[in-house]
Amino acid sequence: MSAQREIRSPVIATILEVLPKFGLAFLVDDSDTTWAVTRQMDGPGLDALRTGQRVRLIIDQHSHFSVVRAYDPQG
Repeated sequence: MSAQREIRSPVIATILEVLPKFGLAFLVDDSDTTWAVTRQMDGPGLDALRTGQRVRLIIDQHSHFSVVRAYDPQG
């Protein structure tokens, strides 16, 4: 059985916290969904992220869950 995947439209989220020591950043979108970004994801790197910054997320939508595939800081 193969996992079914769909790419969803980009989501704009705001960075809540960046934890470079752990390789993580946490974000929240306008519908109060919390997302996580890791240093292994496609993007400019955690050093480019700041608390309060807006970020464009590309999401992979699976049947029972969604995950961030890539991120791009705005502005």
